[in-house]
Amino acid sequence: MLTCCTKDGETIYLPTPGEEQPAATPLVTVIYGPDGLGDRSYNDLIYKGVEAAAKKYGLRTLQLAPESEEQGLTYLETMFSQMESATDTVRRLFVTPSPLYDAFIRKNNKRLEKNPNADLLYMETTKPLEGKGSTLYIDYYGAMYMGGCLSHAIQDGVVTLILANPYTQTVVEAGEGFEAGFNDSSNYHVKNEVVLHKRYLSYEPVGGFTIADTTATRIINEEEAYLKVIDYLMIVPVCGGSMHSFIRSLWQTLGGGDYYFGIDGDMTADRRFCALSILKRIDTVMIDYIGMWLQGTMPKHQTLGLKDDATDVVLGYVAEDVPTNEVDSLRQVAIRKEGERYGK
Repeated sequence: MLTCCTKDGETIYLPTPGEEQPAATPLVTVIYGPDGLGDRSYNDLIYKGVEAAAKKYGLRTLQLAPESEEQGLTYLETMFSQMESATDTVRRLFVTPSPLYDAFIRKNNKRLEKNPNADLLYMETTKPLEGKGSTLYIDYYGAMYMGGCLSHAIQDGVVTLILANPYTQTVVEAGEGFEAGFNDSSNYHVKNEVVLHKRYLSYEPVGGFTIADTTATRIINEEEAYLKVIDYLMIVPVCGGSMHSFIRSLWQTLGGGDYYFGIDGDMTADRRFCALSILKRIDTVMIDYIGMWLQGTMPKHQTLGLKDDATDVVLGYVAEDVPTNEVDSLRQVAIRKEGERYGK
């Protein structure tokens, strides 16, 4: 039994392949980036989706949470080496959701061609692989465009878009979508006097996805300094697990004028602070993809988004200020803009 822990000390148990099922059962192995599991957003949704697919299809799973980039690359090299020399007929799917391994994957994926029973799914890239393996990209542009427009439904104040770093493709394009929607918002509903600030948590590639709560509190205090007496602060944290540091900081201070957008999962049950949630349904996408892999129909590449229900927007208290018909109209505009951007 392999285990790993989240930043909050919660233990995630990873079942040992073959412990309860025959060794001939197909195996899905996921190799996350460092500090990936335990983020209670994107990576944990992948974990949830893979385990749901295993239950649905009767599979074995191995979900690996390396402590460093070096350890993750060691896992990948071990897997690829084993597949080159394997003589059994067990079907295996390797899933890599971290751009940290991009160079290794693109250099080594052809090694899997020696084994007809091994396949690869590399996620969150718009660039297909040359050689064996499929790629998948879930674009946030349309859903974040909606979020940018709807941010004007809050009272006058500051909207702070917090991005993990300026290098991760999904983060950058989410930010671009939000900014575009923010600038177009006057076309869809009453526009309050809202100012947009954009901040990066890190200038390292794949950095910024974990921060200390004290750092989040400092950033919130700095942004509050821009507010007038009756203004509101809205935090939009596109930064993986770092989002929860901001949420905890809001709860600890109980500030009357501070709110946030939930990212990846539905957090609108937090009626006190969550204005709306922007969803990335990677858990259900994983179930679908593993099913296609088993049937031999996994596409070479797909880009999924708002039109495909891979992303969505769920309104929290902000729904009181935005008519349903305007939200529906905005959704169609966002789908069109997303389609134009990705040629869909």
